[in-house]
Amino acid sequence: MENKCFGSGPCAKRKGWSCLDLSLAGRSHRSKEGLALIRKTVQLQREILGVPDGYLVGTCAASCTGGMELLMWNLLGARPVDVLSYCVFSNHWARDIVDELKVPNTTLIRESFPRMPDVTEANFSHDVVFCLSSTTSGVSFHDTDWIPKDRDGLTICDASSGAFVIDVDWEKLDAVAFSWQKALGGEGGFGTVVLSPRAVDRLRNFRPNRAIPRIFRIVNDGQINMDFFDGATINTPSLLCFQDFYETLVWADKAGGLPFLLQRVEDNYKVVREWLESQNIFRFLVEERFRAHHIACFDINNAKYQRLSEDQKWQFLYRIRDIASDRQCGYDFLGHALTEPHIRIWCGPTIESEDLKFFLRNLLEIYSEVASEYDFG
Repeated sequence: MENKCFGSGPCAKRKGWSCLDLSLAGRSHRSKEGLALIRKTVQLQREILGVPDGYLVGTCAASCTGGMELLMWNLLGARPVDVLSYCVFSNHWARDIVDELKVPNTTLIRESFPRMPDVTEANFSHDVVFCLSSTTSGVSFHDTDWIPKDRDGLTICDASSGAFVIDVDWEKLDAVAFSWQKALGGEGGFGTVVLSPRAVDRLRNFRPNRAIPRIFRIVNDGQINMDFFDGATINTPSLLCFQDFYETLVWADKAGGLPFLLQRVEDNYKVVREWLESQNIFRFLVEERFRAHHIACFDINNAKYQRLSEDQKWQFLYRIRDIASDRQCGYDFLGHALTEPHIRIWCGPTIESEDLKFFLRNLLEIYSEVASEYDFG
């Protein structure tokens, strides 16, 4: 088995990954070579994702979390805000907007785990904040068709689990953040932000009535820091992480770019779907129309398991996880701690279908052993 990691962040390295080029270890990001690497990494992301000319792309600290905070601190407050609040991270953004940024006239459009909110309730004359895909619950938008092109407000999108695995219409997105550690298995701690011309206009014409921490500050003395969008990061980055991400971007680009990555996801989703149809122990947690194809979340279809308390369910799943880890057949496949107990398997483009099949066969065997320990019969 080549790949035993099925966690949803950090996600698995691609097949054939090895220790990266170390030639820039200890070098400055301001050096000619360091700046060239940063610029190449940004440009290759732009090309693979099809980001239009006129959109700005920059690198931020603290992964997608840092990117979303940067976007919200700089952009929100000019208009009322609608937040699609339906998963762990969209709930984080809702809390920050209401309790920390204290943006007036904020509406929370809520839905509970693991369902999606009604997007028809969103008012696009307001700014709309949402997650394209939920890492924590396995629900996802499959496109951006529900967003009008003639909107007045901005769309601010957490695309952490959606970049490189969902084909979006960039005209529908104004301010986007995503991490490197998801779809392509980059190292944690860094992310990317993308701004449309409409978002750039907001930066030029709106001054938030708040102090903005330096790590988020992309406007200085009323002027956009355009150097940030030309490879000059706000704080010192790791060039080793840049090298790692760049090499994976080259792999994806040479293999066929975004169509190749999307097909890898569909191939893996087919493996999971067919496996679930072949047995009656595990079932999808999410209804089909909102089901992510790159994050498979399972519940256990057993009456005795369902009667366990939430803590007992987690203990049951921990037992499955520990056995799988001890046998070296799968790691990091449990649901997020802030959700209900479930199994969560990353099926993104760095996962090999054969490895997924191997893991699922073992998962079924391990479940049977643990169920016997619990006397499920």
